[in-house]
Amino acid sequence: GNQVVSNPLAGSARRTNDEQLNSKNAENLQQSSKDNYEHRFVVDNIARNLAPHCCHLSISEQPHILETSSMLHLSSIFTGQLRQGAADALNLALDLHPTPAVCGTPTDLAKNFIIENENYDRHYYTGLVGWMDSKGNGEWVVTIRCGLLFDNRMTLYAGAGIVKGSDADAEWHETESKLQTILGAFSAN
Repeated sequence: GNQVVSNPLAGSARRTNDEQLNSKNAENLQQSSKDNYEHRFVVDNIARNLAPHCCHLSISEQPHILETSSMLHLSSIFTGQLRQGAADALNLALDLHPTPAVCGTPTDLAKNFIIENENYDRHYYTGLVGWMDSKGNGEWVVTIRCGLLFDNRMTLYAGAGIVKGSDADAEWHETESKLQTILGAFSAN
């Protein structure tokens, strides 16, 4: 219909089997100036890209914690009423992709920097997965942890937001934690 919802995640911490530790990690994540700074880049980008499509757009005042099986994420919720004749679900998703969580910001400069300097082909690092019906309704999700299976080898992809205040070792451990979701699928009984 004429409603849009977006739920960006940026700023992450590892989730464990220890609920007391998870509570502490969630509290630290919500209070982390580095993670909130990282989250703000994504939120501002989504607001900037959704606003032209909406006659009304609201966002949660503060990020909350969204828990997955392996991670804790700072999460914000956008809700909007689309303008008459606004883009369909796929084109809205394409207007939001890639977010700073995927590519950096400003997008064009960051993308060019990655292409010129990374010296690594990201292949299927990210994309959109979802559906859209004939009326333009749909749901799209950014894939930010992916795997490429070829013969008996798999290459896994995950990333972390590098911003002012980032610690290289902590970011590396974050990507290791994020990959646990995919690795867990291979150890399931």
